[in-house]
Parts: sequence; structure tokens; C-alpha cells
Amino acid sequence: MKIRSQLLFYLLFISISTFSQSQIDTTQVKPDEKKVQFTAYPAVYYSPETKFGFGFVGFLVIKDPKKQQSEYYRPTSISPYFLYTLNNQILTAFDIDYYFKNGMNLNTKIRYYNFPDFFYGLGNDTDPDVNEQYTNEYFRLDGRLLKPIDSKWFAGIRYYFQQNSLYDFDENGRLGHGDFIGEDGGWSNGLGLSFLMDTRNSTLYPTSGWMNRLEISVFGKYLGSDYDYVSYLLDLRKYWKIKNEKNVLAWQGYLNLTSGTNIPFYNLPRIGGDEKLRGIANASLYIDRQAWYTQVEYRRDLFWRFGAVLFAGIGDVGDTFADFELDKMKYVVGLGGRFQALKNERFNIRLDMGLARYGQTAFYLSVREAF
Repeated sequence: MKIRSQLLFYLLFISISTFSQSQIDTTQVKPDEKKVQFTAYPAVYYSPETKFGFGFVGFLVIKDPKKQQSEYYRPTSISPYFLYTLNNQILTAFDIDYYFKNGMNLNTKIRYYNFPDFFYGLGNDTDPDVNEQYTNEYFRLDGRLLKPIDSKWFAGIRYYFQQNSLYDFDENGRLGHGDFIGEDGGWSNGLGLSFLMDTRNSTLYPTSGWMNRLEISVFGKYLGSDYDYVSYLLDLRKYWKIKNEKNVLAWQGYLNLTSGTNIPFYNLPRIGGDEKLRGIANASLYIDRQAWYTQVEYRRDLFWRFGAVLFAGIGDVGDTFADFELDKMKYVVGLGGRFQALKNERFNIRLDMGLARYGQTAFYLSVREAF
């Protein structure tokens, strides 16, 4: 799950007594029984666009020894959240990573957002101070269903279904005049293939191993889509322990390419947000037909359930590969804090602050690690 922020200040109220009462005790279960841990926290945040918002964030982890197909730790995890703002806006999400008895994996995200967004234009030289605001209301179901080939390799289908309604355009802005694909909203539906190689020692908080994903998704009218294009994704991740599991170095390389000319602007590849180059002023600032980035992060346990991270990254977007020029690359650096939400599981709440090129700053509150 992720909660994007642009000049947002987030507060998370953590009550230790509430935590102790809401978490299901797993110490008394038998070795062959399911172990379930759940907790939820109230959340308050503020942004200039939404004013104050209120809601909750939940954490659920299910371990079933009968489902463990290998030495790799792959528990089922679900993280929902719900937020309601004083501007009558709703943000609802579920992140599900479910492992069946036969080892199959359902990894899916469900989103309903009714939220103000910003449009800066397309390309890698947009100005963070020049934008227009509009409302983007959408429902999205996307993810993948994977079948294990062995303990490390998975293959299956990739699916993506999204319906957008755009309104409240700026009268003096560029949107709303038919100049950009996607202004009328509609359905973006795609199916494709997904291949995964996963040797991480944990899906919740890996400290060693690889996670490499290759996907191709075809969007078309045969699925009821209003847009026709193809999306290609390569996501490489590597984790190293430094002396012990209290010190972890993580690396990610990411490439998202598209082909076709009928792509809604809000679904174009991007390099901002709470997972991709944290620090860029807005996740919609740099969008185009092709995108890449690479980032590293050092993770350190501090005391009790608290930890800290340092991160850095570089990347860019462009219409073609020729637009990837060294002097235009976007780079970020930042730091963050971590809180282990569940007593016996490395399921973290994270608060990050990133600094990006051209003096940009952004804050993020989210669940799970960025990569």
C-alpha cells in the first residue's frame, strides 16, 4: 500500500496499549496451525489540496506452515487503508499478497481514489512550479496470478483494469480541450504475461536474495478498453546483509517502456512517488512513454521496533531512448524512519523525506519498503 504526498505533512498516532490489544497473540498456536497477526492504527494527515483527513491503516499477516513450499519465507499479507478528508474525498486501498496451498501467488492491488491531482505536461523538462489542478476519480484492480515452476521461478498472467473520470479542469489550463489523450477518462484494460525469479529470504523484509520480474501487458478494445497500447516492465532487485540482518543494502533497477500511440496521459510511465525516486515534488511531474531509474537504500535497525534508512537514486523519462540525456537526469537523496507495526513480523510503517534535483522536497508515509 502506498499514500502519495506532495507537500504533505503526515502524522501517525501510535498507541502502544491499543497495539497490544489489537494484535492477535500467536505465541500459543500449535506448530501446524495458522499463525495470524493483525493490528490497525488511526491516521491523521494534512495537505493544502485536501485539508485534514482521517482514517486508519491496517496490517494482517498469515503464516501457514502447510503452505511453505521451500526455504523462502512467503507468508500471506494484506494491508488495507481508508482515508476521508474534509473536502469529502475518499482514498481506499487494499494490497494483497496471498499464497495458496499449492504455492500459487495472487499479488494484487485494489484502489478507489477521488483525489485532486496535478498536470505538468509531458517529458523530462517540465517545471515543478508550473501546473494545473484537476480531479481524477478512479477505480483500479491490477496485479498478477503466478504459478510456481519450482521454489524460485514463477510464471502467470498479469492483469490491469482501471476506470477514470476526470473533471474540475482549470478553465485556463491545457487539459479539457482535447489536446491530450485521456482527458475523457474511460477504461484502461490490459492482460499479459508475468515471469518472476524470487530468491529473497522474506517477502516482507528481505535481507538477502534476488527478486527479478519481467512483464508484458497488452491493452485493447477486446477487453473493453478505450485505449490500445502495450506496456513492458523489467524490475530487478537485490538485497545484501552487511555483517548481520540489522544492516541491509538494497538495490533496484527499473525499466518501463510502452509502444502504441493511444495511451492516456495518467497511465504513462513515471519516476516519482513513494516508491520511485522519492523526493520528486509530485508523482505526475515527469511522465512520458518511456521511463527508467535505479536506486539504492541502506537500512539499519536502531532500537526496539525503530529503524532508519538512507537512500539515493537516479532516472529519467522520455518519448524515445534518444531523450535520455545525462545532463537531464533526475537524482534524489533522502532519509527515513521505520516502525515495525507487528511485534513478530518485519512489516514496517515508513516515513521518508527525499530531496531531488532543482530543490524539490517531498515527504511520504507508507507501508512496506519502497522496494
